[in-house]
Parts: sequence; structure tokens; C-alpha cells
Amino acid sequence: MEKYLVPVRSIWKCRTRYVAIMISAIALAGCETTLPTEMSHTEAKQFAQQIYQRCLDQGVDPRAAEMDVCTKHEAYREIDKRLSNRATMREIGSGLQVAADNYNRANQQRPVTCSSTAVGHTVRTTCF
Repeated sequence: MEKYLVPVRSIWKCRTRYVAIMISAIALAGCETTLPTEMSHTEAKQFAQQIYQRCLDQGVDPRAAEMDVCTKHEAYREIDKRLSNRATMREIGSGLQVAADNYNRANQQRPVTCSSTAVGHTVRTTCF
């Protein structure tokens, strides 16, 4: 039976990296990035109903000409927000890729020294 001892410092580095990835994934999961041109017919109808409801909630009379202006404004506002979310996701992805590349590059250049010690029927290996 072999037993491997890993320095605590490297365990925390791995955990920190996984926590950062999980937090990013959770944050990105809440961002809506689908544009109306990418939606199915049903999704587009729901999108239009949400926009219409926003205008009603703002007190716009459905029979007034102002409703057309309001729905266009709210739709453009929502599309702009989704485009911004998409750009933010792209930037976060690029940043995570750069961090992963830097991490891999740093670990490839670092010399690793391991020593093994026989203790009874087991061998303990420690790497730094």
C-alpha cells in the first residue's frame, strides 16, 4: 500500500481555484444572453408579453400611442442588457483562460522534488 502526502499549500491552491470557477459559473448562470433573433416562436411570445407587462406595470394605458413607444423602449433596453451580459461573460471567460494558462505555465516551470521513505510495509512520498 502506498501513501502519498501532498503539501497543504498545494491542496489550498487547488481548492481556491475550484471555488473561483464555481462562483463564476453560478454568477454566469443568472445572466440572460439570448437575443430575440435567437429565440423560438414561443420564447419570443413570452419575451413580448414580459415587455408589454412592464409597460402596464409602469402605468401606460394599453390604448394610448405611448404603449408603442414604451414597448419599443423596453425591448431595446432589454436587448442592450442581454448584449452587455454576453460581453461580460466573454470577458470573464477570457480572464479565466488567462488565469488557467498562467497557473499551468507557473507549474510547468516549477521543479518538483519528491522523496520517498519506507515505513514498514508502506512507502511515504512527499513532493515539494
